[in-house]
Amino acid sequence: ALQKHRKASVRPAMPKFSLRLYRKNGVIGWTFFLAVGKVADSQQLVSPREHDSQEILPLIDAFLEAFLTFGTLLAVTSLARAAKGCLAADRVQVKKTELKAKHAPPAALQKHSKARERPAIPTFPSSLKRKTWCDQMVQVIRDGRAASLPTILDEARLCALSDGLSLRSRELEEMEIEHLASCLRGCASHQAFREAIWAYEHMEGRIGKGNRAIWSVLLYCTVQISDFDRCKLFFERLCALGAPSGKDFVNIVKFLAHKRDATGLLQLLSNATTLGCRVSTFDWNRALAVCTRNNALDLAEILAGSEACAVFPAEMDVVGFNTMMKAYSTAGSTSSCLGVMEKMRAAGVSPSAATFGILLDCCVKAEEYDLAAYSFKQIQLRGLTPNVVHYTCLMKGFAKAKKLEEAKAFLEEMLKDPSVKNDCISFCTVVRAYADSGDTEGALQIVEKMLSTGLLPNECVFNIVLGSCAVSRMEADKVFDLLALLIGHGLKPSNTTLSHLIKALVMTGSIDVAMNLLFTASQDLGLQPEPRIYAQLSQSCADRGRGEEAVEVYEAMAKAASQGDIDVDRSTNLRLCRHCSFCGKEQSAIRIFNRISKHYSSAQRMTLELDMK
Repeated sequence: ALQKHRKASVRPAMPKFSLRLYRKNGVIGWTFFLAVGKVADSQQLVSPREHDSQEILPLIDAFLEAFLTFGTLLAVTSLARAAKGCLAADRVQVKKTELKAKHAPPAALQKHSKARERPAIPTFPSSLKRKTWCDQMVQVIRDGRAASLPTILDEARLCALSDGLSLRSRELEEMEIEHLASCLRGCASHQAFREAIWAYEHMEGRIGKGNRAIWSVLLYCTVQISDFDRCKLFFERLCALGAPSGKDFVNIVKFLAHKRDATGLLQLLSNATTLGCRVSTFDWNRALAVCTRNNALDLAEILAGSEACAVFPAEMDVVGFNTMMKAYSTAGSTSSCLGVMEKMRAAGVSPSAATFGILLDCCVKAEEYDLAAYSFKQIQLRGLTPNVVHYTCLMKGFAKAKKLEEAKAFLEEMLKDPSVKNDCISFCTVVRAYADSGDTEGALQIVEKMLSTGLLPNECVFNIVLGSCAVSRMEADKVFDLLALLIGHGLKPSNTTLSHLIKALVMTGSIDVAMNLLFTASQDLGLQPEPRIYAQLSQSCADRGRGEEAVEVYEAMAKAASQGDIDVDRSTNLRLCRHCSFCGKEQSAIRIFNRISKHYSSAQRMTLELDMK
């Protein structure tokens, strides 16, 4: 029966004016379906008032004949819906009935089809379908596949069209706005900012004026990826739908701070006042911080001035004043910092401990140490408790000014304050000050004070003390006595320790002692010298014209490399070879150089040859 039906239903020839149809896997593509919908929605099949019905009806007949020939009634149904309201609608329904009867399968096949009849597909409300699509889009973003959002948005659109929505209906536009807003929110929460922009570009022509959520999130995304070209456009579209929020205000301030656009900021404040925008104190402080981070002090001053009084609360809080002081401190303007302090007092805002910390840092940077000491006393007079940061800042300033006694006095005052928790940084600051001046005894006294408080000096503190031996010449015996003392206090020698010792011994002219220390470091100190330590001593020997000693150090490094104790890179090998060559020991240097180079690969040898040339 089926074979007989196939022979009877020979496909008629396509009319010349019909559309060319494409098939894939036996199913008419969605592109063809949308094309038919567009033809109908664009009123190309219009009423006979504009076109003669005798010209339209043959075209409708040809369309229907072609659709049914290709085995689908979906396009026929779409055309019938699209023609609804036209005078040709009756003709569509009549022709549809005629074609169904003409191509109806035989009774046997009809009976077989009824037996395998599929259950009806349940229908869901449009709001439930929208929520389902939105959930699917969010899940795609969570799975890290945000780049595929344009495809899913298109699928949701096609599904809505198949349910009977018109291409130009308001309901379809609202659905696509809702879908895009969900995509943008999901992308923003998962920091997929570029994917959010791609989704918007794909949907730009379908969302009309959009809504506030779309433009707000797009403004945020463009600021996060520094795509400032479209920030102004998104903000204008947002303002067209109402007053921007505090977060929107901060985002557009980021754009203006990047552009250094003070005029634009004044215009923004004027427009925000007109729209009735009100920004919270928290967002105000964020906007100030944005300007200061971008070194846009002029914009920060506008935000802190009277021009912003209609948009922000009546007065800034202590956080806002501190933000302005930090900006002036970074710029090195002590007078401006003090001016902000005066404004705080006039506004009745009490300075915090952080306020005085910023002022202390500003005074130290400007080397105004008397003013820094005065500011520190003001902390105590106002009943605030100085913390370890305040003390350390002052000690750093006096150490920089070589005022060691004042730095030591503040350290002792900090130790007497029970509310201050001591740390290694404060001690290290004073120890470095004594070591840089060559006062080894003073540095040792600070280390002993540190040990008395229960703090254990770290390797950095010990090595700073050893470094003082290279500033002021010290006999070799005293250098080793100091090393033994520090080891007794908990020093674990490292290559940095060895470097300080060699530098101190070379300063006293004890090169032989330094060479012996280097060669016996593995036994005496329990460490293997790195190639940079050999290079350091070789450089010292070459600078003093002691070529024999330089070659001896080079030989010792080659021996350690041959035993596999160290790995000598080509730059260090070439450096020692040059040291010995400058001292007239070129032949010996080349011999040692080639011996070390045997362990290199062919590519490393080629690079060495180029370096030698």
